[in-house]
Amino acid sequence: MRIVTYAARVLLVVLAAGLLAASSSASPPHYVFRDVALVRVIGQGSVRSTPRGLHCPGACRASFVRGTHLILHAAAAPGWRFSHYASLWCPGDHQSCAFDLVSPHDCVGGACPIGAFGVQAIFVRVQPAA
Repeated sequence: MRIVTYAARVLLVVLAAGLLAASSSASPPHYVFRDVALVRVIGQGSVRSTPRGLHCPGACRASFVRGTHLILHAAAAPGWRFSHYASLWCPGDHQSCAFDLVSPHDCVGGACPIGAFGVQAIFVRVQPAA
């Protein structure tokens, strides 16, 4: 009986060593680099993103995989209208803005860390008709 128990333990150790050797020969893990999108809303409105992650009526941030094609959508609150985005990536006054998170060159509204993309969405009050 002792020989059978000893043989079973030896077999278990051999199998475990084989599994460790097989797992150590596998390719190293692939690292996923992430970048942060920072959005600051000026005035009354909100900005959300596609893919999901940002939805802010103020200031917010979200982390995305580097290279993500990010689309921002601005929506004004009642009595306000969207004016423009302040950013190198979002020129003009279109309510939607698309860019890839590949190389942060601009961070509006203050210093941003490496790997951060900053955008301001500007909303202005609608002037009542005279």
